[in-house]
Amino acid sequence: MRSIKKYLILTLLVGFGIVPALQAQNDLQISRVFDQYGEKKGVVMVELTDEMLEGYDFSLFKSITITNNPQAADFIRNCLVKDEAGAKKVKQVVSNGIPTSIYLQLPRKNELYRLILFNESFKPEQKITLIYIESKNDSEDVLKLILKKK
Repeated sequence: MRSIKKYLILTLLVGFGIVPALQAQNDLQISRVFDQYGEKKGVVMVELTDEMLEGYDFSLFKSITITNNPQAADFIRNCLVKDEAGAKKVKQVVSNGIPTSIYLQLPRKNELYRLILFNESFKPEQKITLIYIESKNDSEDVLKLILKKK
């Protein structure tokens, strides 16, 4: 009986530690991208939290890479347009009238800075990458860290 109580308490503590980080993304349209495409064929989705991100100072890293799916690219762009409305900073690269790279610095949610990165490339094939990051560090510092780690 005592071990069951300990297990339940531990489960609750772990659950409450992870849930707030995952809820911070739920108010964004891009959460629909991860839900809709995350388990489809030809898609790679990665979600890392807490200790898996040690050394990066992130609390959540979520990415999805989709290959050869123009409909998914359009869906993601539509989601990004809606999320862009609340962004503090927006940077884009446009090719032939279509955004191919997008950087959105979102307002803080509680103590977390939030960042969305999108890239679409066409050589050798169409590849779409969407990344969502939450960190206690400023978004500009997160971006510098990502570029430095490469």
